[in-house]
Amino acid sequence: MSETLIRNTNQIKQAIDFIGAEWGSIHPSDIDAVLEFDNEFLILFEVKRVGNPIHEGQRMMLDRICDSWKGKSIVLKAEHEYNDTEIIKLNECELTELYYNGCWRKTKYQLSIGKSLELLSKHWDIKKMLK
Repeated sequence: MSETLIRNTNQIKQAIDFIGAEWGSIHPSDIDAVLEFDNEFLILFEVKRVGNPIHEGQRMMLDRICDSWKGKSIVLKAEHEYNDTEIIKLNECELTELYYNGCWRKTKYQLSIGKSLELLSKHWDIKKMLK
């Protein structure tokens, strides 16, 4: 098995059932990954299987978190084609959409999340990310 940051692969497979924690059509949601640097930069990730959209309620939540951040913030939608038994490698997923400055945009180029983060770190001059 390749190197991974997952400490316990059995725990990560545990599903969380939101029954009883919903109010009509409003129920808890998750964010797949977050990077935050020095209270200045916020990068949110939502990972979906190829072709699956971010549903409206989750999209609204991501928009609002991003819009309320005092520093620079962005939401990156990543898509993958891994099967259900494989560990999804975020850096290898393809960036397909992003939310920045109040607007969702589909990406024009095929970029991995890894390459996207490299470019973003240079563009925003996030020193902790620069190699």
